[in-house]
Amino acid sequence: MARNRWTPWDAAGPEAGAETVRVYCLPHAGGAAGAYLAWARSQEVPGLSFVPVELPGRGTRIGEPLLDSMADVVDGFLAVLAGRPEQERFLLLGHSMGAQIAYETTRRLAQAGRPLPRAVVASGCRPPGAPVALPLHDRSDDELLRGIVELGGTPAEVLEHRELLEMLLPVMRADLGLLARYMTDVRPTVLPCPVVALGGADDRLAGPEWITGWRAMTAGGFRHRVLPGDHFFLHARPAEVMAEVAAAVREHAAPAAG
Repeated sequence: MARNRWTPWDAAGPEAGAETVRVYCLPHAGGAAGAYLAWARSQEVPGLSFVPVELPGRGTRIGEPLLDSMADVVDGFLAVLAGRPEQERFLLLGHSMGAQIAYETTRRLAQAGRPLPRAVVASGCRPPGAPVALPLHDRSDDELLRGIVELGGTPAEVLEHRELLEMLLPVMRADLGLLARYMTDVRPTVLPCPVVALGGADDRLAGPEWITGWRAMTAGGFRHRVLPGDHFFLHARPAEVMAEVAAAVREHAAPAAG
């Protein structure tokens, strides 16, 4: 089933109790669901089930073709959500490219009159319609790799391992191209559900000045927080990010209107 491919570590299972709030975790460009595996196995926040989302062409889906448009990614993820119980309580959490996927998914849900997430947690990302932050998809391999390493989160030693590079480069190039096209073409609309925007104080891609821009993307509640760290602050400070998600659940217990 598509749900199993898209959510390979779905701890709560298909019939989670009504008290469980599922947090679908969407990856950054080049990222895989494994980045959130420790979150899925964590018991630190009772009542929350973190569900890592695996996009085609990486991680547990390495043999599948990469997707080259935001529409295709969102279509696949919407099919997963359509297979869930209508009364399910859920949030969408996305980091970097994942935040744009969360935004576009929520926008499509609202347009279709389908159940909405209790909130969207946008991490380490400029708001939709902002200038493209990392236009590296059409650069040389060396330039692309240097840009990735400079952001943090990718050890420079990766550059010395040809096999790792051969796996990483096509995924990064495809994701950055997808993101650049989306950010250029999207005409932002306001979401009906709340948004929590998180950022890293030293993020060179989406610094604090961009994080507050998400306020214009919601007609619901808005809250933002800047944490210590670079672009990948959320993996250095997972407990604090989980606490922000738990706070969003407490603040927005009722669903937003569709």
